[in-house]
Amino acid sequence: MPNAEPLLQVSDLRVHFPLQAGLLGRNAGTVKAVDGVAFHIDRGETLGLVGESGCGKSTTGLAMLRMSPLTDGRIHFDGEDITHPDKPALKRLRRRMQMVYQDPFGALNPRMKVLDIVGEPLRVHRLTQGRAAYREKVMGLLEKVGLKAEMADRYPHEFSGGQRQRIGIARALAADPELIICDEPVSALDVSIQAQVINLLEDLQKELGLTYLFIAHDLAVVRHLCHRIVVMYLGRVVEVADRETLYDNPQHPYTQALLGAIPIANPDPEVQQHFNPSLSGEVPSPIDPPPGCPFHPRCPHATELCRREAPRALEIEDRHSVACHLHDPDRAQAMAGNL
Repeated sequence: MPNAEPLLQVSDLRVHFPLQAGLLGRNAGTVKAVDGVAFHIDRGETLGLVGESGCGKSTTGLAMLRMSPLTDGRIHFDGEDITHPDKPALKRLRRRMQMVYQDPFGALNPRMKVLDIVGEPLRVHRLTQGRAAYREKVMGLLEKVGLKAEMADRYPHEFSGGQRQRIGIARALAADPELIICDEPVSALDVSIQAQVINLLEDLQKELGLTYLFIAHDLAVVRHLCHRIVVMYLGRVVEVADRETLYDNPQHPYTQALLGAIPIANPDPEVQQHFNPSLSGEVPSPIDPPPGCPFHPRCPHATELCRREAPRALEIEDRHSVACHLHDPDRAQAMAGNL
């Protein structure tokens, strides 16, 4: 629904963390974890947020839930500005936005039974009346995610990794949310279990009309699940496109390298030659990011302009934008004038 109002809109989001050193806690720099991110999520879609470790994906998700302090930017949810909500507004917001965490064991309290882990949102938001209704609701949630109702009286250590993640999904569903942020929910699971959890998320989306932000670094998983994809590098968005466009026609050199690194059985050389799977160097530190384009130290196409000026995000076709000087017509004209 590209013409409908987005469920969530993020504008120029920045999350910077000060570094302190010494006994007096003097300022030793700033970690620019998220540095000017902008995107939107339409109702009922799954938006993928991908990039290497440390690029700011998880911090972006936490900021959307207002679990991480914002340095700058705006966040709108269902048309409402939630950038600086008061406590009552934040509690209402948390009911409508939930999270599924990466570590299915660390996210569950080992001293609580599954009944109370899944039912905690019901107590916090007072969604059930009486112990019988509470227990019935939890058992229904467990069955919805493929677990048996009698498992409610067990502890987390009695479950496998895939079952624990299903418990985490059931807890996220308890408050009847509209948006669920999935922070690499299958990266800690075996490949066969990953497929089961992904299929579960798809089925729940169809049944309940859910909207997902799916954070991941595995582009093969993202391709199966997501409708649109946002590619991040060093705290910034470098490319946004729908699934088919991004995988068939990636435009940013970093996106091309990520896709070229996906293992493919019997790869087609004509397809592979469009990508550059090898990247030289390491991801720069967010404490001291490079000037200009953050990707220029590793980019095979970098020019002096890339080292000097940060590229702007340009829409090169419908719902496909890229932040790269290679696709900026003004830059191309300036380069032609210098020849």
